Order: sequence, then structure tokens, then C-alpha cells
Amino acid sequence: MPVQSCGHASAVDDHDRFPCFLDVEASGFGPESYPIEIAWSLPDGSITRSLIAPQTVPSWTYWDPQAEQVHGIDRDRLRRNGWKPEVVVQRLRDDLAGRTVYTDAPTFDADWLRRLFSAVAASSVSGAEALPFAVENVDELVLMDLRRPGEAIWQAMVRLDGIKADLNAVREGKHSAGYDVGYLLALWRQAHGESIKMHHGIGPLPMTTATGTFVRVKK
Repeated sequence: MPVQSCGHASAVDDHDRFPCFLDVEASGFGPESYPIEIAWSLPDGSITRSLIAPQTVPSWTYWDPQAEQVHGIDRDRLRRNGWKPEVVVQRLRDDLAGRTVYTDAPTFDADWLRRLFSAVAASSVSGAEALPFAVENVDELVLMDLRRPGEAIWQAMVRLDGIKADLNAVREGKHSAGYDVGYLLALWRQAHGESIKMHHGIGPLPMTTATGTFVRVKK
């Protein structure tokens, strides 16, 4: 499938200026874990976050209390406010099909995404389905843009580590899919020399609605 980027630094249109970023929170780690929260951004910088209700997938029973301490989402909240997996899959298709999305954990996130799409495919007549978008490492994207002509890659990596340290210093231990996508967007913007407030894109999240989702737009 041809893959298109999600915007770039030279784009003139403010609605198509950012790459797409994605983050997944899961019930734990290992082969029995499954995605419980997914957030992604679009070329205009807007972020969509969706909780996922696990009760409609019989095999989704594994739960790691230590993982819950990290992401702060309990199973009752997922049952009450989560979207059905097929709804989340359709939203991902609508927003990201044919694009490249960037994450700081591409192996884990792509695996959880495949579990989500497989769970939905198993309940449909269409059968298994490959991910409709590519999942790549955000570091490779940022380093490609951050590296100066004739510069050794390690020098660009040192600068990238410095940007990450600055942003992580104000994260205050917060961790959720929506918050982490905001961090990735802020990382890309800072690497491109944009003057942004340190909390921009990774500040407090809006209250979640009864459906467990929100849309936030970066300006």
C-alpha cells in the first residue's frame, strides 16, 4: 500500500504541517495483553484519544495491576466509557489509512494494534486484515530532520537526548496515550526549532467525556 506522510515542516497549510504520532496503553505486557487506550494525532496537530472496552472480546481477560498503576485506567472505567473495538478500528482507518505514524515504541505499539485489528477481523466475515498504516520510530524521524549537513549521527543524538530531557523534566510523571502523543508532538516541534512553552502539548488533559474520548487541537 502506498504510504503518505502526515505533513512536514515545509508545509504551508497549517492543516497539514505535522507528522502523525500515536501511542497505545495496554492491559500489561506479553502475549495475553491487549490495547485499552489509543491516541493519535493528525496533520493539523489535533489529538484524538479513545478508551477501548474489552468485554466484547472473550480472550481479553488478562490484567496487570502494575500496568494499571502506570496508566491509571481501571477495568470498570473501560467497561463504562470505552468504545467497542470495531468503532476504534474504523476511526483509525478513517484517520490514518495510507499514512505513516510515529511512536516511541513501534514494536510494542504495532503488536497491540495488530491485536486490536485481529480481534475485530475475527468477529467479521472479511477475515484477517493488515494494519492500514505504517508504524515507524519517532527517533528516526526526528534525527533525520535534526542532523546537520556533515554532522556525525551521534552529535544529533546528543541534541535529541537534550530535548527529551527538557520535556521530560516537566512531565511530572503523567502517563496516558493522549498525554504521550502530545509529548511526541512537542518533541518534533522543539527539534524543528519552534519556540513553544515547555508545557505545550503535554499539559493537563481535558476532562474525558462519557464516551471516554476527547479531541484537542494544538495552535
